[in-house]
Amino acid sequence: MMKRNVYPFSAITGMEKAKKAILINLVNPHAGGLIISGKSGSGKSTLVRGARDLIDDPWVELPVSVTEDRLLGSIDTEKAVKTGERTLLPGLVDEANEGILYIDDVNLLQSDLLSIVLDIQQNGSYKLERDGLSVERKSRFTILSVMNPDGGSLPSSALDRFGLFVNIEGTEGIKDREEIIRRVLAYENDGIGFRNKWADANSVLREKIRNAREILPEVECPDAMIQLAAVYSLKANVSGHRADIYLIEAAKAIAALYNRMFIMPKDIEEAAEFVLPHRMRKPDTERNNTPQTEQNKEQEQEKKDKPENNEQQAPKNEDLRPAQLNDTQDESNDDSEPEDNTENAPAPREDQVDQADLSVVLPPMWIQPQRLRLKKSGDGKREFVLTDKKQGRYVKSKLPREKVSDIAFDATLRAAAPYQKARHLLNKDLAFVIKSRDLRDKVREKRTGHVFLFVVDASGSMGAKKRMSIVKGVIFKMLLEAYQKRDRVGMIAFRKKKAEVLLPITRSVEFAQKKLADLPTGGKTPLASGLRKAEDVLDMLYRQEPTQEPVVILITDGRATAGSNPDSDPVADALREGARLRRRNLPIAVIDTESGYIRLGLAEKLADIMGASYFHVDKLSEDSLLHIWRTTTED
Repeated sequence: MMKRNVYPFSAITGMEKAKKAILINLVNPHAGGLIISGKSGSGKSTLVRGARDLIDDPWVELPVSVTEDRLLGSIDTEKAVKTGERTLLPGLVDEANEGILYIDDVNLLQSDLLSIVLDIQQNGSYKLERDGLSVERKSRFTILSVMNPDGGSLPSSALDRFGLFVNIEGTEGIKDREEIIRRVLAYENDGIGFRNKWADANSVLREKIRNAREILPEVECPDAMIQLAAVYSLKANVSGHRADIYLIEAAKAIAALYNRMFIMPKDIEEAAEFVLPHRMRKPDTERNNTPQTEQNKEQEQEKKDKPENNEQQAPKNEDLRPAQLNDTQDESNDDSEPEDNTENAPAPREDQVDQADLSVVLPPMWIQPQRLRLKKSGDGKREFVLTDKKQGRYVKSKLPREKVSDIAFDATLRAAAPYQKARHLLNKDLAFVIKSRDLRDKVREKRTGHVFLFVVDASGSMGAKKRMSIVKGVIFKMLLEAYQKRDRVGMIAFRKKKAEVLLPITRSVEFAQKKLADLPTGGKTPLASGLRKAEDVLDMLYRQEPTQEPVVILITDGRATAGSNPDSDPVADALREGARLRRRNLPIAVIDTESGYIRLGLAEKLADIMGASYFHVDKLSEDSLLHIWRTTTED
């Protein structure tokens, strides 16, 4: 009989890089472990689980819902009841000693537990103190893990602690897809026969791994190869020295798999494909470009773009009649004040739809918290929050401060177990005696999500100098992060004479992206109407779920040109609506898109009145300066 009914490793079509990365870690535990990233259905989990048949080492699968007690171990309750002695019942990290610890959806594992696992892998031991126990244990294992990036990303500090990283995509070739279908159907029709068909290929790999393990300690690393590894790390601009070490260890495993006793440059090169991608950073010179430097670059480019022949130059602004200018501005531009000389030219009469600039990257952006009205709640995946309610996942136990309301039965039994032998002498009719001092409370944990309401300026001025394409790129990235965190999003756009809800509050980020892609720019700027519409959406949200805590993100240049009525001051109306919005005590962010040599600073003034966090973008045409990442605060 087969020990395991898993899909044979050798039968998997494609994914050669991922296969090689797995073999490297099976040969050399010092290679640092592996993360395979890929979309759902790409076959990454099947591939890793198929590697179980290639080794005889322990193989332990760590569920993402594991508790700390199950991970590290706890008191042996059965032995404590019988003998009254406190001894350790080993956890999963002990079971994985000298073997493989496999983590499916590693990005969904609780962050502190992942940190514990990585610490143990690095140190080869851990110390446990709980339930009256104080023990130090040794455990060495290799972590093989997979993740779906749609479920959220890992912080760079955690990624850096994994030696190798591979990103896989679905097979695009028709012949390869046909072969995958045939093999899967054959496996489902006759699993044992299919495994027997591929048994010889798997045996070849088993022997290859065994031989590589035997010669690995003898593989030599010349000084020249150490120098080459250092050069690769410097070129990749990685932080720290883990990459250098993992490059050498992975190269040693590669050389051993080729049955060589020495490392060659091609081994370092191949190892770099696994070790460096998740650690690479932009050079400091690129990250530290000043706005003045970028402005000079643009001015130089404008000079190059100017035609040398004066006869080919376009007419100057003063050559146009005032009637033409006024007519153009009324229909397609909302700015009565010129931003700079390059934006004085008349805008097109028709609305324009800009494509999103997806090259923008999002660095940290801190949203100033307001005083929250109620305790946060929600079932999203943005963050873990400890809760006293009987909701969420049970993660650990604690001594109750008052009356026990949510009994942790396992912890209570463990606390009472060592005393059962003595208590039975006084209570012979009871199978198990629990006293009040043994009671333990559950500590529960639930993920909370947020509601992000985007209020987007889609007026004519946003179409100038491709600002809307940059803004769309920023919102696209925010929407992707909202999808990963299972947040809900809504979107309001204001242009011409009104504001409209493009997207009601929803989790359908795909629908939000479609609405955003089709959003045109043109017309005046009814900023007050946009803020008023945001209040209407918030009122509806509170009626549906009073405990929600939304985050409002206003993206505008602040140049209000359309008021509540023809006789009102558009700027004064906007400031008045901003003051009303402030009274809601919500986290608000204002992203100021105003650019040019003449800046009115109205968006900054509006942010101050709303008590909002303010962010200014000097050069929207330079994506290196437009990095938005949002974090929100807890109570």
